[in-house]
Amino acid sequence: KFMEFVIDHLDIEGEVNVILTNKKDGIRTTAFYDYTKPLIKIYIKNRAIVDILRSLAHEMVHHKQMQRGDLKNNPNAGDDGSPEENEANAKAGELIRIFGKQNPEIYET
Repeated sequence: KFMEFVIDHLDIEGEVNVILTNKKDGIRTTAFYDYTKPLIKIYIKNRAIVDILRSLAHEMVHHKQMQRGDLKNNPNAGDDGSPEENEANAKAGELIRIFGKQNPEIYET
């Protein structure tokens, strides 16, 4: 349900694979986007559902950035404070707030 919501709000084209995992294999933080596949991996162990959804939204924003061409030849796109990272953080927060108003159960532990 959340994935469809994000795809609709970001106007995502095509498919992206999402793996939810309890293992940190290749994940340095809480989530990872591999634009070459495209693949999103999200670490879910001991995390609140709303935090997992925020991570998913954040990585989906990166997927949209890739589709727009923002990540092409942009080695600094994932750096802290970069426009791309700031957009992913802000848009993920916005998406969670909108979805959460319609689905308040995401805030339950």
